[in-house]
Amino acid sequence: MHVITTNKYFIDSHMMSLEKYKFSSSQVEAMMTSEALLLLLFIQASTGDRSGTVVTSCETCDDQATCLVSSVELERVDAFPTRSFTCTCQDGFVGNGITCYDPKICESGSCCHQGYRWSSILGCVDVDECSLPDQPCAPQVCENTPGSFNCLVPNVDLHSVQFMCGDTECPVGQDCISIGGTSRCADPCQHYSVLNDTWRATNYRGIGNCDKDINFRGWYRMFLGDTSVQMPERCVQKHTCGTNSPMWLTDPHPQLSDGVVQRGICGSYDSCCQYKQTPIHVKACYRNYYVYKFVSPTYCTFAYCADVNTMVCATCRNDQTCVSEDKINWRCERKAPELVCGRSVLQVGLSRAHLEGAGLNATTAHLADRRCSAHEDRNGMVWYQVERREGHCGNTVKTNGTHAVYSNSILVYPVDARNDSPLSFPFSCIYPLEIESSLDVPIRPHLPTDNAVVAVGAKARASMFLYRNSNYTEPYPAGQAVTLLVGSSLHVGVSVDESDPELFVVVLDDCFTTESPSPDNLLRYYIIQDSCPSNRTHVTVEESASSLQARFSAVLYGGYRYVFLHCRLSLCNHRSSPCSPVCSRRRSRSVAKSVSLNPLTIGPITWAQKNVIIVGPPHNPITLSSALFYFPLHFVYALCSARSLDEVNV
Repeated sequence: MHVITTNKYFIDSHMMSLEKYKFSSSQVEAMMTSEALLLLLFIQASTGDRSGTVVTSCETCDDQATCLVSSVELERVDAFPTRSFTCTCQDGFVGNGITCYDPKICESGSCCHQGYRWSSILGCVDVDECSLPDQPCAPQVCENTPGSFNCLVPNVDLHSVQFMCGDTECPVGQDCISIGGTSRCADPCQHYSVLNDTWRATNYRGIGNCDKDINFRGWYRMFLGDTSVQMPERCVQKHTCGTNSPMWLTDPHPQLSDGVVQRGICGSYDSCCQYKQTPIHVKACYRNYYVYKFVSPTYCTFAYCADVNTMVCATCRNDQTCVSEDKINWRCERKAPELVCGRSVLQVGLSRAHLEGAGLNATTAHLADRRCSAHEDRNGMVWYQVERREGHCGNTVKTNGTHAVYSNSILVYPVDARNDSPLSFPFSCIYPLEIESSLDVPIRPHLPTDNAVVAVGAKARASMFLYRNSNYTEPYPAGQAVTLLVGSSLHVGVSVDESDPELFVVVLDDCFTTESPSPDNLLRYYIIQDSCPSNRTHVTVEESASSLQARFSAVLYGGYRYVFLHCRLSLCNHRSSPCSPVCSRRRSRSVAKSVSLNPLTIGPITWAQKNVIIVGPPHNPITLSSALFYFPLHFVYALCSARSLDEVNV
């Protein structure tokens, strides 16, 4: 890796030098892919040409180097002129100009850190352990890093890196770490070094610090003062973090369940990612912090940044995580459980990784009733389930006239403390009490000589049925037209599908007929109004406000070509307040406040006229109101124009 990787960045830094020699873009691209260019650049940087290394500013050059400033020739005449900076080691020193060595002092290799070797031309260069004849990781995958290497498990997951420790395959989330002089698989969250430099803060203005000369070994946790922080996940301006080119993460930090991951590193200068660096390994740790397996950058002056804005993350509680939308402003946010509000059951899911990160034992969790502790593991989530019934597993129910709120809590206990109070995750599911349903089948009034048939259809949540008899045992089949004799009785049943039948009852608020399928038609005839019959002689409410079913019967009248029957319903919590109406004559007063549901509709019903003859004593008067109730519409006009019943031509 000391050949390929070093030359790769060396090539990047010499792009402008190639332009100086007037190569075409295609020639440059071809040369970039050839091994000949690698040799050319090494010779150019370290032999007689001594052109050194092209950098962004003279501040990058070593103290024992000379900075050459030259103009860059541009192909476009309208382009702004720019300058090139080249670092070249002074006479008596060797190196790439960014780092210069005194051969008299370093010839024995004493200037090189572990993992580097001495070169009389280039100075200290990385040892590519993965290219050695005696490959240290065989048969595993060898990953070379500046000054070191990693042995990885073949075919590793794209999101998680797994290490080898000798012949042992480390579990996911562990690395081969030297502890007490012995290398073994261990959790880097428990075995790390502290990196605490004030100048690494993103708000620190200054230059000159460099991580190239730091011999990074193992894992590191970043601090600013006594506060744990993390690397920035955003572009950082040059000349901050105490260096010329501050380094930041190109990808978000991992989650607890990800284990060890690899993340890209960029060095900012004139652009956000002007210098791509060797990727590093990162792991998320319990209690809201991260550890990093840093590697030395290729050149100076690059340094890893510490995001001062993430200091707030150290204040997050165990049940919280640190989040940010813009990667600048961070805040602590509670790890909300996933909640599924089903019609018959409530399901709550908690992240196992978050529970363990908070030091909680998922197997100790239970609902408000500690006897309800059954759970299921699915895709890293621990799921709990409770039936939607009041009192079940500690469920509580509150109603406000429009909604019913079912509430409970998941209680989870710490791993290492038996007597500590559990951490509570309360949850609630809100269910609307409004229900909408209509009969699917139109009813057409008719005057046949035999019995009529009424079709019935049902909706999913609420249904209204038309029955053949007063026993409400034989509903008419759905999907067929219905013809009823004028003056016959309608036997209507209503049913509501509700998961908590012991708590709620259905109340018949209003039932009325119209000539159109719309319940909003202003021309209507009320059968039930304000939960009470409009006429007790012809309307009977047989069941209402006692269960999730309601029944009533009423006399069918003509007057419209088509008749549509509508009912408005409401659900009432009979445990919190009375639900049965108090009826006095034709009006009522509702004792409990209930919620009106969207109306149920039957219709249209068609009908045909039939002559009716009234027989009685010639001088025994009959009231107009009674006649209006029984006669077809054309009789109304006859009665209104006649002086007496004797004058009516029947």
